Amino acid sequence: MTYLHGVEILEKDGFNLTITDADISSVVVIGTMPTYSLDEVVDLPKITNYREAAKYVGKNIDGFTLPDAVETILDESGGANIYAINIFDEEKHSASVEKTITFTNGECKLTELGIQKLVLKKGEETLVIDTDYSFEKSTIKILAGGKLETEQSNVTAAYSYTDFSKITDSDVIGGTDENGNRTGLQRIYDIIAIYGVVPGIVIAPNFTSKTVRTAIEKVIENISAFAYHDLPKGTTLEKAEKARLKATDGLDLTTISENSMIALPFVYRYNSNEDTTTLKPLSPVLAGLRIKLDRERNVAKSIDNTVSKTILGTEFPIYFMLSDKNCDANRLSALGITTVINHKGAYRTWGARNSSFPNKEGLMTFESAKRTRMFIKKTIQDSSFVCVGETITRGFIDEVLNEINAKFAKWSNPIDEVNHIIYDGEAYWDETLNTAEDLANGKIKFPFKWCPLCVAEHIVFEDTLDISIITKTLNA
Repeated sequence: MTYLHGVEILEKDGFNLTITDADISSVVVIGTMPTYSLDEVVDLPKITNYREAAKYVGKNIDGFTLPDAVETILDESGGANIYAINIFDEEKHSASVEKTITFTNGECKLTELGIQKLVLKKGEETLVIDTDYSFEKSTIKILAGGKLETEQSNVTAAYSYTDFSKITDSDVIGGTDENGNRTGLQRIYDIIAIYGVVPGIVIAPNFTSKTVRTAIEKVIENISAFAYHDLPKGTTLEKAEKARLKATDGLDLTTISENSMIALPFVYRYNSNEDTTTLKPLSPVLAGLRIKLDRERNVAKSIDNTVSKTILGTEFPIYFMLSDKNCDANRLSALGITTVINHKGAYRTWGARNSSFPNKEGLMTFESAKRTRMFIKKTIQDSSFVCVGETITRGFIDEVLNEINAKFAKWSNPIDEVNHIIYDGEAYWDETLNTAEDLANGKIKFPFKWCPLCVAEHIVFEDTLDISIITKTLNA
């Protein structure tokens, strides 16, 4: 028992604003996964490691985009928060076939992917699986003692299989179905609702049309995220140069979004599940490297000139010479297209500008500067959630300004290499922006100004021949 003869005042916490760095490194991947091979299909899974990748998006079966993209992001980043939107529908994106099959050494391998509902007949008689034959990994095997053991003629197989040609841009873009549920790209809003996280990066590997890019850019503008777009496989340097400025021969690369970066070409990556090296889109590499840079450096570090762990080659050779303005890599950079170079045996990303370049110029045409702006805006906006519903007082105003300016001071400290992302910044009170009428209506404005770090894109060294050095050296 605590004895008191007097008055006691208990302290109760009131308004307390803490500015916490936003996470703009979580990534949404829109694509296809082999749902037929999964033990359980989980809707909109969150994936952070390889075990979860195998469980939620399946093995890296060539043709499906989500397993490859998730695996590549994990390989490049060393760890990430990945949200998968699957647009593959086993019923909708399938075709059926019935054909005569032949066996070689007791086996028949079907070439299609995602084979379902297999029915084998010998003449008019339906054969029994696991009695007459077995079926695993697209291979039919004759079983001893079954009806095919001694005679394999006149055998037909009927089944459905995955037909990627039936996947359309509308499946990717999505919308709202007859039950009011979001589909495709629009499911990003479901991810935000379910996980309480606004993703910072969006990619849709292999889906490269202008229609898809435009839809993605509309969503990322709305949620303040960044996208990495692939150009279509087979796009040559010459085609890209023409179509980047004006739609040509059915190819339209005229995006001018500050919230995205476009990439060329496709790259070779190894698939351990298939034991093959095949051409794959570049966007998962860029997403993975961006996550790694955010974690190990900061958002201000450009993705330009970053070594990839997974790229083994490029769709076509990208000639690179550091001082050659006409080399392939520089021609692409001049169009705001990020590419891949082979520098001394290491494949590196090459390109610092977002999609608004060369239509626009200036700081906000750099990928890192735009993402720094996203980071600062999201940090201030998310941290200010606690401010909503508070009483507008001088103390409230001062605390908001003090907290934001303390963060600006940290972000602009050149000694702090991890957090040094701006030259300087300041939040301030402007009474002309806050009239009595606005304040009476619950509206209050806190303007702030800042400047991101610049990117060293074009470095010039001046070479001077000074013959006076001869005499200075000889007469010394």
